[in-house]
Amino acid sequence: MPRTRISIALYLFLVFASGILVGIVSFRLYSTNTASANNSPQSMREFRKRYLDGMRTKVGVSEAQIVAITKTLDETKQKYDELAAQEQPLHDKIQQDHIDQIKALLNDQQRIAYDNWRAERERAKQQAKQNKK
Repeated sequence: MPRTRISIALYLFLVFASGILVGIVSFRLYSTNTASANNSPQSMREFRKRYLDGMRTKVGVSEAQIVAITKTLDETKQKYDELAAQEQPLHDKIQQDHIDQIKALLNDQQRIAYDNWRAERERAKQQAKQNKK
């Protein structure tokens, strides 16, 4: 039985409509996932602002309590900074042992390239740290 022009047009419409529907659903799914992934704070200042805003809106603390909470946050940050300072020498030693072991596996030309590569990575790390502040 030959297909009429109307049935061919109907099939084409159904194919395009289903494609549009799949596109809309995919877009909504993608935009929901990326929006929740980008919702994390990018700096400590932003984290602190969101934390205090949450305490105000969700918990209902007063401004006097906000002052006390801010003081507690400052003291906690100081404790973490002190802990990091105590651990830093051990971290540096482990990292230097790693570097020495890697260099022992390389020839002279590779060591030079490795040192240059590490210097590039360190510059990028410092740049990222500057941008984060």
